[in-house]
Amino acid sequence: MAQYVHIQNYNKQGLMGISQTVFDQIAEIATNEVSGATVMKKRGFTLFEPVHCHIRNGEVTVKIAIKVNAGVNVKTISKTVQESIAQSLNMMTEHIPFKILIDVRDVIA
Repeated sequence: MAQYVHIQNYNKQGLMGISQTVFDQIAEIATNEVSGATVMKKRGFTLFEPVHCHIRNGEVTVKIAIKVNAGVNVKTISKTVQESIAQSLNMMTEHIPFKILIDVRDVIA
């Protein structure tokens, strides 16, 4: 059962519904565009989801597990990933209230 966020589009001629999986894909693409960070991959049969978006009362919460390259500042790269996701969500979905949580799971040597 898919969850949707309904927003009024820019020309006020109707509602637009955006699915939870769209937010997942936007967040994953935006994270992979940041140099020094990549999204964790799902391995085998497991319940772990590296990108998970939860929609409640019109607010989207994005939880994302990432790997960072060795030698980069984790705080800086996490903030850069958050800004990249926020910019992509704003640009592609107009304006929706959201929260972005970053979970650094691994360091790539």
